[in-house]
Amino acid sequence: MSTPIRRRPGAPAIVFAIPLAALAYFLAAPALPALPAGDATILVAGSVGLLVVAASTLALLPARETLIGPLLIVLGAGLLVAALNADGARGVGAGANVAEALLASAVGLLLARWLAAPPAIFVAVPLFVAAIDIWSVAAGPTSRMVSGGTERVDPLSFDLPAWGTGGGAGHLGLSDAVFLSLFAAWAWRIGFRRAPTLVGMVLGLVGALMLSVALDEAVPALPFIAAGFLLPNLDRVGALLAGSR
Repeated sequence: MSTPIRRRPGAPAIVFAIPLAALAYFLAAPALPALPAGDATILVAGSVGLLVVAASTLALLPARETLIGPLLIVLGAGLLVAALNADGARGVGAGANVAEALLASAVGLLLARWLAAPPAIFVAVPLFVAAIDIWSVAAGPTSRMVSGGTERVDPLSFDLPAWGTGGGAGHLGLSDAVFLSLFAAWAWRIGFRRAPTLVGMVLGLVGALMLSVALDEAVPALPFIAAGFLLPNLDRVGALLAGSR
């Protein structure tokens, strides 16, 4: 008797399955067992929320070499995000996260196609956006948005839901997901180590959250994402820059 061949899920299945699972999590989070208030909720529910947002963002990575797919997603997800954040759709909260993640992912993939040369840009952009994010959190617009409360942050951020309540466990900026998608697409394009790079960037997100809890203040996520992109590939960064010269 021949053994049946088990086929691995293809790229289209992954693209659809991960966002659907993410949507189910965000909608079900208020019904999950409540965690102790304070740091425990932020660390556990916030970390899980970050992982789900990252998975939704990276789900479109198989479409990195196409143009029409990301363009259509930008159009469709953009319209959906605008509708969910309209005045008549208040209270959607975390339910908009998946649409926002797909929008950010598609924008990142399109930027990866546009910003493809010279090779030094693959190092300059991560360092530049990390520096801008540090300034923004320390004294710039992000600092003012965080101090201004949830209502001002929500349209351009992911609302990470707490468990067992209608509250939140934190926020992640939409731009963080855009650069997560951009750096991931670059890792495939320029020959960086794929799995270590993805793991490094996602762990950077969670590390930023943990550091913010430890310091009890806002911590920028982009420097950690950029570190996760560059540090696993330091030897290849040198070869990339040497080749460009």
